[in-house]
Amino acid sequence: MGYILGIIILVLIGVIVFLCRQMRTKDYHYQYKANKMETMEADYENKIQSLQTTIKELNETAYTHTVTKIGNIDYFIDRCSSLFDRYPLASFVMVGFSISNMGKINQIFGPSEGDKVMIYTADSLRNSVPNSATYAHVNSNLFGILFRDVSEEDILKAIGTITEKLANYSPTFAVTASFGIYEINPEHTSDSLMDIMNCTLLAQKAIKDPKHENYAYFTEALNRTYNENRQMSQEMEEALDQHKFIVYLQPMVDLHSYQIVSAEALVRWDYPGKGILSPYAFLPLFESSSLIQKLDYYMWEECCKVIRRWIDNKMTPLPISMNISPIHLQSLAFIDKLEQLLKAYLIPKELLILELPERGVANASKEVAEIIGQLKQHGFTLCIDNFGSVHSPLNLLKDFPIERIKLDRSFLNRNSNSDEGLTILRYLIAMAKELNLTVITEGVESMEQANFLTDIGCDIAQGYFFAKPLTVRLFDQLNKSMLRTLYRPSEYYPTFDDFEKDVDILTQMMQRVG
Repeated sequence: MGYILGIIILVLIGVIVFLCRQMRTKDYHYQYKANKMETMEADYENKIQSLQTTIKELNETAYTHTVTKIGNIDYFIDRCSSLFDRYPLASFVMVGFSISNMGKINQIFGPSEGDKVMIYTADSLRNSVPNSATYAHVNSNLFGILFRDVSEEDILKAIGTITEKLANYSPTFAVTASFGIYEINPEHTSDSLMDIMNCTLLAQKAIKDPKHENYAYFTEALNRTYNENRQMSQEMEEALDQHKFIVYLQPMVDLHSYQIVSAEALVRWDYPGKGILSPYAFLPLFESSSLIQKLDYYMWEECCKVIRRWIDNKMTPLPISMNISPIHLQSLAFIDKLEQLLKAYLIPKELLILELPERGVANASKEVAEIIGQLKQHGFTLCIDNFGSVHSPLNLLKDFPIERIKLDRSFLNRNSNSDEGLTILRYLIAMAKELNLTVITEGVESMEQANFLTDIGCDIAQGYFFAKPLTVRLFDQLNKSMLRTLYRPSEYYPTFDDFEKDVDILTQMMQRVG
């Protein structure tokens, strides 16, 4: 019995030892798994933190302007919307401003200098507005500031501070800005932010001279203008399809023969309910957008149709001067368009004269100069339009392959009322003639001006003294009447000296015969 009991006890001890070992093994596995879990949790926590950091960096990148490193348009929209929702009773004022002379800075000093100006502007903005204001670099040349519950005095103070900082950017050139101010009606905080920014842009356009006063408020009058312009823009496509834009021709008269030798094509809009609109009523709107390209293409084709009709009707075709808007000088695409039109209407190239605006050619970039060179290689006749309207550097006359210059009417008016001005006109025309350039003067309104221009060597004149812009039909009638009334065959009226010479010649002939 004792023997059996001993065996049982040994077996129990063995079982206990086995169970203890099993328990120890399980504890080891549990500890291993616990340690593994802790490692995994730490790893997951690190990954989550890394992911959160990445998301934060991506958000910062997505909401930061790549050049100026301040908030971009997405940031501005998000931030402004949040503030409108958070402070429904607050007083908000939006200020949008642009560097007025950024185009010239890029042209003269290059895009890299333009980027430096943008960075400097962003730094000036950052250090000039109150902490409650939200600001951003909205697009390439537009900055936005949203003021909340700030007095008008403080807003104008911030504008003054930014203006002063920009003026101190460089001793080499000035940096000027135009500020548009829009007081946001609480009922309009749900409007699109871009609509609000467009109101500040419209206010900027009301500024005449940023150096004198560089800010303007958005008003209801501007709002009406904006709505009319928007409606006009929407109607343009339909007007083009319906041929509501009409070609008018203004005669260009040779100052020696007093015959029409060419014409400038000018656009008019037959607008329903308003009659024939002058280009001053709509061109500024079109020039501020890509609409001007479509209008130019339309006008070029209409000019080709006029010349084709002249040829088909056995009429002597006259060259037509067509305006080339500055926006075309950014690429070569418009040259292909001109070539296609010439080919489609079988128009000789010499019957088209391309008038390049002085403002688009002065201080031209290398790319613009190359495009002008391409025009010449294609055989087009080139004319600098509005010469003298701004500054017209004289190197335009030697650096570009032009054949004509057209003196601006303002240049004629400024210089025809003093001896010094007349001297400038006389020597400018003499210099152009030395360079074999044809000189045209527009804005001629009196016989005295026409006679003076003739005396100093101007070739062609254009202006109300001769004729205002006319429809093609009236232009043709005027051309025919001028040919009939002004053409005179060369007539010889001998003087007494000539008579004496003739007598001597006859006497000598008679002596030889005798």
